[in-house]
Amino acid sequence: MKTMTSILVLLAATISLTGCNEADTSHPPKTVSWFFEHRDELAVALKACRDNPGQLAKTPNCVNANEARNKVTVQEMKDALK
Repeated sequence: MKTMTSILVLLAATISLTGCNEADTSHPPKTVSWFFEHRDELAVALKACRDNPGQLAKTPNCVNANEARNKVTVQEMKDALK
């Protein structure tokens, strides 16, 4: 009985850890337009991307956050010229 319990615990742990290093597909990346509309979250994402560029720079969220930052900058320049 103890052996069976140990096997089940080990199996459960193995299954729960499978895929820990893979991309998290339960939370799809935020889009450029989403970041553009949520400036506070954009700032948080950009800070995280700057803090760990070696690991995060090419992730979809960092790419999209950087593109949204570019669009925000262009929009602010257009608004300033009005």
